[in-house]
Amino acid sequence: MKIDFATQYVYSSGIESPTVSSLLDNLEEMERHYFKPISRQRGNKVFKFYQLAYRWRAEIGLSSSITQMAMHPAYQEIIGMGKEALPLILFELERNPDHWFWALTAITGEDPVKPEDRGRIKKMAEAWLNWGREHGYR
Repeated sequence: MKIDFATQYVYSSGIESPTVSSLLDNLEEMERHYFKPISRQRGNKVFKFYQLAYRWRAEIGLSSSITQMAMHPAYQEIIGMGKEALPLILFELERNPDHWFWALTAITGEDPVKPEDRGRIKKMAEAWLNWGREHGYR
C-alpha cells in the first residue's frame, strides 16, 4: 500500500481528529523508514549521520552490552550508509572514542585492532584512526 494513497484517502474522507493526525504522522515516518532507507534518502548525509548518532547514544544510554549497542536500529542505519559514513565515524572516534568498531568492521570488512588491544577503547580507536589515515579517510 502506498502511503500517498492512504493519506489522500484519510483527507478525502473529511475525518479530522488528533488520532487521524497521529496516524498520518506515523504513516509518513513508516514511509521514510521502511520505503526509503537512509542510504537512498536525499538530503545531507552529515545531518543524517549526526541525527542517527544522537538517537543511538540517547537510546542506548549507559548500556554495557556491545550487541545491544550494535543492533540498535540507528546504529544499523549508520552501517547502511556504507562508506559515506566512514569519515564521519572516524571523526567521531577521534573526537570522542566510542563503540564504533562494529560499524567500522561491518562497513570495511577489516579489523586493524591487535588482539592484545581488544577491549581497550583508546587503543582500538587509535588502530582505526591509523587505518583511516592509511586509506585516505583522515
